Amino acid sequence: MCGICCVFQKGNETTLKCITENSLIQNRGPDYSGSHVVSISSEPSLLFGGFVLHLRGSATPQPVRDDKGNTLLWNGEVFGGMEMGKEENDTQALFDHLTRTADTQGILTLMAGLQGPWSFIFWQASESKLWFGRDVFGRRSLLWHLPDSDTDVFVLSSVQIQPHHYQELPSLGVYCLDLGVSQTGSDGANASCIPVLTVFPWKQGTWPGTMEPVWADDFTQKLYPTSTYFDIKLDSEFHLHSWMPATNKELPTPGHELTPLENGEQCYQDYIGHILDNSEIMKRAVEQLMEVLLKSVQKRVYNLPRPGCVTDILDGSSSAIAEGVERMKLCEMREGKGDGQGLDEEANTSSGKAKVAILFSGGVDSTVLAALADRCLPPDECIDLINVAFEQLPKQPPASKKGKQKCGAVPDVPPDKFSVPDRLTGYVALSELNPNRKWNFVEVNVTQTELQKFRSQHVRHLLYPLTSVLDDSIGCAVWFAARGQGILGNGAGQGQAYRSDAKVVLCGMGADEQLAGYSRHRVRFRDHGWQGIINEVDMEMKRISARNLGRDDRIIGDHGRESRFPFLDEDVVAYLAGLPMYLKANLSLPRGVGEKLLLRQLALQLGLRSTAVLPKRAIQFGSRIAKLENSKEKASDVCDRLKDAHKADCATVSGCAGDMAKSQMLTDKH
Repeated sequence: MCGICCVFQKGNETTLKCITENSLIQNRGPDYSGSHVVSISSEPSLLFGGFVLHLRGSATPQPVRDDKGNTLLWNGEVFGGMEMGKEENDTQALFDHLTRTADTQGILTLMAGLQGPWSFIFWQASESKLWFGRDVFGRRSLLWHLPDSDTDVFVLSSVQIQPHHYQELPSLGVYCLDLGVSQTGSDGANASCIPVLTVFPWKQGTWPGTMEPVWADDFTQKLYPTSTYFDIKLDSEFHLHSWMPATNKELPTPGHELTPLENGEQCYQDYIGHILDNSEIMKRAVEQLMEVLLKSVQKRVYNLPRPGCVTDILDGSSSAIAEGVERMKLCEMREGKGDGQGLDEEANTSSGKAKVAILFSGGVDSTVLAALADRCLPPDECIDLINVAFEQLPKQPPASKKGKQKCGAVPDVPPDKFSVPDRLTGYVALSELNPNRKWNFVEVNVTQTELQKFRSQHVRHLLYPLTSVLDDSIGCAVWFAARGQGILGNGAGQGQAYRSDAKVVLCGMGADEQLAGYSRHRVRFRDHGWQGIINEVDMEMKRISARNLGRDDRIIGDHGRESRFPFLDEDVVAYLAGLPMYLKANLSLPRGVGEKLLLRQLALQLGLRSTAVLPKRAIQFGSRIAKLENSKEKASDVCDRLKDAHKADCATVSGCAGDMAKSQMLTDKH
């Protein structure tokens, strides 16, 4: 993961300092940083800044450049779609492929074929073209500021770096800003250069957040309302391959109906088990989900630095995964780090630190990920389970009719002010995981004072440009969780202060969207039946790039950790989209059974008996952050606590101090 930014300016601005000394973007890449200036003509220039979190292959500082002037900034992970060596750094490998590709078709084919989360900025020096974009699911953040005057700058950045108005770059496809095109005047001489911005859209692409086709008459107005300063074009020649699959819209037939669940007469676990025992098609669906999701988790936890051990990504088959895990176990045993069986209290990895953490509420999504990660990692490598809770304030006693508290009434103080629903379910889920694994259950306890302080001073700038009440509550909860700082709730160090050192954080985002996990899905099913819920889930995936993944990347990356989303792996998404809805969910069944039915069956097969039937609970309610705020707020309301996040000046947002020497064209810090 990296923090990347690029500024195109026409004058001699002092923006370089806001790149090289910006704390918001520096936090994303604690291992290496660098900046570079490309002069285009006498005045215009491009400023590049890269901040690297090193995770795989040889260390590769950014920006990556060659002697021809080509420059790459990359924030992503290549999990497939491009040939590269087992120990090769994907940033360098992508740069090599891009610089060997001379034409537009080659660049577009390469970027469209990549599997994994990404955002990128690439300067093609020979053509004076700036290429950029995000993957179709929007799993990595990239903001942009479009110029609103002749002297204004054009900015691309993982987070805001200057007091401009930013928007999230729409995941429409691959963008190309041609800075080498000049307009011809009436006298035949070249007039001032007007950059041409061309969008190469995904095949059958829609506007993020809507179901409207990209190829609409008002494309320019939607993308850039004040487009006087760029010439906007939507390319219709190239049709980019998209990893957004078509949704199976098959309706259930009488032969696929489930036996109704009789409340009070049959426990939910037995009912789910009964479905598996009596439906071959459901059994095959669960087995195939197990295979594709295990492969997805394995790709996201396996290729991390483990000195002396195998670190290559396998081909993904069940046999290859099993072989790879066994090879890892043998490697660890040869080094005397474990016997492949249990662990004593002090056992850990050679470095004594977890390499993988999981945002862990104890819900079915995160617990299934934990159980699968357990199958992919060396047996003596600990895993951090990060569980966040916000303090529960004392309940005030009821007021009298005159508005005064009753005489002698005292506030109702809970016995443990951090005993929130997610904390309780987290410990239940922990009890169902492999007892031979060393799990670090990290209790992240947040007071109201701490929440208000960090939101005001820091988190709101990361949430920007999002401003809703929902973004505030979820964003703050994820930020404190991803910080990984709390106390150990289990093991020999129980009660001791702890801070996770994991650089990779597994997150369950994407499961609810694909498996009808939200309460609004039940409403849709109630009102419009199977066709309604099929259409709703299809829309969920079409608009996912415009919802929360860019936000979550900005929030988690602020701690120098990389968010990884196994449920949004391209192969997992394709598999789930290809299944008929009645195999994935049945919302005629009660909460805790019908939503995400397929995943609940997998959880039951993994031995997660209690977790398999826990109803969906959103993080803002499970962590109780919502209880600390105005209870009358609606999730979609503009949040007063996030207002004016864009108005902070460079010094406030970034801690910049002083100007950079104008003669300094390249800085590198290792």
